[in-house]
Amino acid sequence: MKLAFIDCSISGISGDMLTAALIDAGAPPRKVKKAMLRAGKLFGDIEVGVKRVRVNEIKATRIEVETEDEGGRTYVEIVKRLRRLPMPSKVGGAVFETLRTLARAEARVHGKRLERLVLHEVGAADAIADVVGCCTAANELGFFKRKVLASEVAVGKGTTTFVHGKLPLPAPATLEILRGKPTRGVASKTELTTPTGAALLATLADQFVEAYPAMRIDAVGYGAGARRLPSPNLVRVCLGEASGRGPKLQEIAVLETNVDKVSGEVIGYTLEKLLAEGALDASATPIIMKKGRPGFLIKVLAKPGDAERLARVLMLETGTLGVRVLPSVHRYALEREVVRVDLRLAGRKFKPRVKVARERGKLVGFAAEYEDAKQIAERTGIGLREVIGRVEEIARKKVR
Repeated sequence: MKLAFIDCSISGISGDMLTAALIDAGAPPRKVKKAMLRAGKLFGDIEVGVKRVRVNEIKATRIEVETEDEGGRTYVEIVKRLRRLPMPSKVGGAVFETLRTLARAEARVHGKRLERLVLHEVGAADAIADVVGCCTAANELGFFKRKVLASEVAVGKGTTTFVHGKLPLPAPATLEILRGKPTRGVASKTELTTPTGAALLATLADQFVEAYPAMRIDAVGYGAGARRLPSPNLVRVCLGEASGRGPKLQEIAVLETNVDKVSGEVIGYTLEKLLAEGALDASATPIIMKKGRPGFLIKVLAKPGDAERLARVLMLETGTLGVRVLPSVHRYALEREVVRVDLRLAGRKFKPRVKVARERGKLVGFAAEYEDAKQIAERTGIGLREVIGRVEEIARKKVR
């Protein structure tokens, strides 16, 4: 499986730094620069430079964008102009998704409707050029055919000056975009992660991981920022293949609680809620508690970083006063990926997901995604077991 890894744990991420890292990893600089200029000039005069630099004696690429445009145009206007720009479908899809992510974050922060939202810094010619350039470079490196992983995101502290005046760091829009994603605070009174950088990361990354993935690295790119920081002001991008090793030993947290006086309906709802909130697995076992009372033992498997949040969900939904956490538990897990298959059923087309498990690159097994199969069964009136069978039959022919 082809992988890409974006390391923004060092000094955060911005649109120009990520674009520079992708060029450094092998994206054609002339093609990326041309795309940036064509997009930026829809909104104002702009110059783009691609330079080779050294950061702490590490060779890197830096992109410098110069413009006097300050933004101040509506999200709707930006999208309307960009629709006139010819782009490959994958690039265009990523560009508009990134802009949508930016606009929604700004709308939430300012309490405005999307269609009336005016974008200032993130709607200026240089920011728009960064978005188009980054998505172009990602397409050139085959990002949309790879599984893209990202590290925790470094963020600074203090304040900075925007068109609205002094704002806290990380910028409010950046925090909105990074909701649910791992961050790392750095004692640097400067903006390390920008809203544009965060939005591009949210668009491109399929998953955030706590450590470098198991992969054979074929290319590494370094994108440099303009500021001098105590730590190297770099974003790194690694391209390669999954290493194809056997089952991986993973650290997980186990949450447990005993409950009584809780109905089966509440137990079922709680398990569904835990899974929806990111639990790896959740189950309930009937038990006999003290004084012969019937009850349930609820057990949840979770990523260590999710343990506290899921414990709160468990307490809120069941009313339990305490949750036991066993943090030093490990499990062996096969390499997994999720693929979509084309299914035609009852005269309708569907693209259900299928979980695929491999060991050392060899297919071990697969299973239809329950929620997708359930939805298809409800829409077509065909039994769930038959739908699952059809999905897995197609997967058996497609997946190798």
